[in-house]
Amino acid sequence: MKRVLAILLLVPFIMVLAPPCHAAGNGEVTVSLVDIPAELQERSVLITLSSGPNDTDAVLVELNGLNQYGQAVTLPEGTYYCNAAVQYDALNDWPLREVDGTTFLQVESGGQYELQYEFAGESWFTEVTGQTRYYTPLPLLQPPADYQPITAQVSAYLTAPVGFSQHCIVYLQNLYSGTVYALDVYESNQLAAVCTEADSGLYALLSARVVGDATERYQFECEQNELNTDDSASFHLTVTDTKNPDADLSTPSHDENTTVQRAAAYNAPAAAAPSATQTPEPASSQPVQQSQKPANPFWNVMDFLPIVFIGAGLFWFRRKNRRGGPKG
Repeated sequence: MKRVLAILLLVPFIMVLAPPCHAAGNGEVTVSLVDIPAELQERSVLITLSSGPNDTDAVLVELNGLNQYGQAVTLPEGTYYCNAAVQYDALNDWPLREVDGTTFLQVESGGQYELQYEFAGESWFTEVTGQTRYYTPLPLLQPPADYQPITAQVSAYLTAPVGFSQHCIVYLQNLYSGTVYALDVYESNQLAAVCTEADSGLYALLSARVVGDATERYQFECEQNELNTDDSASFHLTVTDTKNPDADLSTPSHDENTTVQRAAAYNAPAAAAPSATQTPEPASSQPVQQSQKPANPFWNVMDFLPIVFIGAGLFWFRRKNRRGGPKG
């Protein structure tokens, strides 16, 4: 009993002498993308913040137009490896770097930090070869004398084999400024994409590709290679699957978009009015009678033949009965 009392008296004394234990706190990190090139305005950038290659709690931040390429996240105390990459850019054609060169970030409780990423310049392929990987820019054209660039929209939509779900990129160039816009086309956006922050002017289709299609299984054909934003620069491309060239085609942005269908039906020209020389159809809801047989003497005789045969049969039957009757 004395031993138990001694332990009970000793515990408070130990707690007073022990150093205070503080729970790990959190810090706030703001991630953003600055000086966004026109080619990246329709793309997403993925920022990974992790404590190591095996960190199952790594934080993935997606920057795009929906969050204005900026987002704040809360992280526990610790050291984090920071990595940035453009989504669907396995070949690193769009290298990114942190403005201050930050690769490892030490987060402390209550701290506030900022990571800013920018386009790092030309890709390795461009630096070595002097040309882009997926398209060759076209020579610039002299714009009209009264040309004043304003904000306009350029878009692309696909007609593709039924069930087509590949990620496509369509490259359009402004022939007045030389700016190239890369439009990302997915199944989720009904194989159509639009850039709402393009400069007005004359646009040309440079190329289109399916991401990861190294064998060039899919081929693209465009109705018009040049379009002006004054006339709605919407490029229509048809995709052919070389392994199944006879597959049924569809245009999801039109065929599966009820709003587009209603607009098309509303804007469709009315049915042609009947000509003044044509005889109008009967307005009655009653069925229209079939035309009578033509007035021909032959048909008139044929109409009486059944009556003649019936009369002859009755006359013959009567004569037969009279001959077979009893004799007087």
